[in-house]
Amino acid sequence: MNKTPALLATLLAAFLTVFSPLSLAQSQQESVNWPLIRDSLFPGSPPILEDDIVELVSPVRAIDAALVPLDIKVNVRQDDPNPIERIHLIVDNNPSPIVGTFDMSPNNGVANISTRVRVNAYSPVRVIAQTADGKLHMTSNFVKASGGCSAPAGADDLLARQRMGKMKLKDLGNADTRMLQLLISHPNYSGLQIDQVTRHWIPSDYVSDVQITLDGDPVMQFNGGISISENPTFTFHVDAEKQGTLKADVKDSMGREFSREWDI
Repeated sequence: MNKTPALLATLLAAFLTVFSPLSLAQSQQESVNWPLIRDSLFPGSPPILEDDIVELVSPVRAIDAALVPLDIKVNVRQDDPNPIERIHLIVDNNPSPIVGTFDMSPNNGVANISTRVRVNAYSPVRVIAQTADGKLHMTSNFVKASGGCSAPAGADDLLARQRMGKMKLKDLGNADTRMLQLLISHPNYSGLQIDQVTRHWIPSDYVSDVQITLDGDPVMQFNGGISISENPTFTFHVDAEKQGTLKADVKDSMGREFSREWDI
């Protein structure tokens, strides 16, 4: 009896199982680094729910690995009995995988966040939102990009340092919440880049803390590392009923401090 057709059928079934879209998607969300990252962020291994509380919009393949746009959307409002308190942003396969944390507030209206990051190798990108009850809610996408942490800076070093700390605030429209974008001039050197003239390593020098307040009350606070892109941008929301003086206090890894105020 010829067993070749049966063998071929078995092999084909195995191939389709391994390389099915679902299997590929599952394998892409797994990484060797994730268990270590999870345990460092959340000691004791609390349960992390994969539900619809938070969503991540990201490119499948990045046009520029040093400027990968990410949109974090949450499906709960900040006046809900169980709002978002903190958002963790992680790129598993980056040299510094914890991009940063965002502490949110009732003044946001909605805790949506957009920013741009460096992606150094094909990697799962994760968002974990912590609600007021302490529960963790995660979503993740696989992003194809490489070399983002070591890519040369886009601007001349002298010019970048002259503009360092300058800030702009853009009003991106009003609805029941006001969407604002903070732009910070800063080269955000990762420590993995080489000066194209001297061929020497450029020391790390990046925005580490951003605190945004409205008449002294917290709106959003960011704390992070080298994975945020050059000239950081943060898009956030303020409850449309809130008015006053919006202030951004920025610190970088070299100890510099910058501040700017706007009336909104």
